[in-house]
Amino acid sequence: MSSLSFAFEIQEAHQSLIVCGDIDVSTFTLFEAVMQSFADNGTGKISIDLRRVHSFNSPAVGALVMLCARRRGHGGIMHLVCTPTGVVTTMIQRARLDSVLNMKLLEAD
Repeated sequence: MSSLSFAFEIQEAHQSLIVCGDIDVSTFTLFEAVMQSFADNGTGKISIDLRRVHSFNSPAVGALVMLCARRRGHGGIMHLVCTPTGVVTTMIQRARLDSVLNMKLLEAD
């Protein structure tokens, strides 16, 4: 069974969401719900740390694109924190969305 967990950090106008685990068929509904909630949470700068994600599917890429579009629509900014060779980076680059989704590439902690 896949597992997925989230941690939130707030520092003034900057919000961070740290995602850990697998984003697949069994956890996508939870991931999408959290992304929609984050998208509807007003303006400001957010970062989503995906360095601890072990599997990632194409619908999850769509959820990130939706979040990015909603944040921009509200005047906000979104950054993704990914590992240079991780599954998230690979999926986003294959979809040719790395220019749309602002990615910061860092090694895992």
